Amino acid sequence: MFMKKILVVEDNYILNQDVCEFLREEGHLIKSVYCGKDAFDIIDRHEDMVALLTDVDLGPGPDGINVARYARAFSPRLPVVFMSANSNGRHELAGVAGSEFVAKPFRPQQIAKALSRVIQLQADSAPKAFRPLTANALSRASQWAA
Repeated sequence: MFMKKILVVEDNYILNQDVCEFLREEGHLIKSVYCGKDAFDIIDRHEDMVALLTDVDLGPGPDGINVARYARAFSPRLPVVFMSANSNGRHELAGVAGSEFVAKPFRPQQIAKALSRVIQLQADSAPKAFRPLTANALSRASQWAA
């Protein structure tokens, strides 16, 4: 299994630890912080993360939406999963395209599925690599012949 680096931002210590433990058991590399400011510090170091999992309400300081927008300034197609006990706040996430929302309380498998979906969506929407041209001189000449 390809190990994915995921930044987890959750201010609730127990939930943070539980989510991180589950994701590690799933084979992911996890960087975990408890506030938006610490997330900004990780993002500023340009650590190569594959996805962001963040609570929407992180207490004092930047919230999860600001963290996602900040991360997207460096990596515009970064997959993002938001989690929150306030499911009424989904409309605020409209400004972060390509993200998913998981309402608390949740089962760890819901987080894993949401992460898989946004990571796959990002992969599917990635520009296809240019294939090397294999035409030889004769085939090119015949294409241009009148």
